[in-house]
Amino acid sequence: PPQDVIAFAADLLGMPPPPEVAFDDADLSPMARSFYSESKRVRNDRIKAELGWTPLYPDYRSGLRAVLEAEG
Repeated sequence: PPQDVIAFAADLLGMPPPPEVAFDDADLSPMARSFYSESKRVRNDRIKAELGWTPLYPDYRSGLRAVLEAEG
């Protein structure tokens, strides 16, 4: 879930995560509300199989750690 990514990033930065806002209470435009109300789950197995692509990082945690290290 998105809140897990945000909580992990905040923890990496040594900060508390921002407060959660219920979807119904969020101040969103109609377009943003439509975008975020739909499922955005994706799979990468097809691109890996057909193009031989391998992700640089195996998961978002590794990627966020690398971003933090690169930023110094």
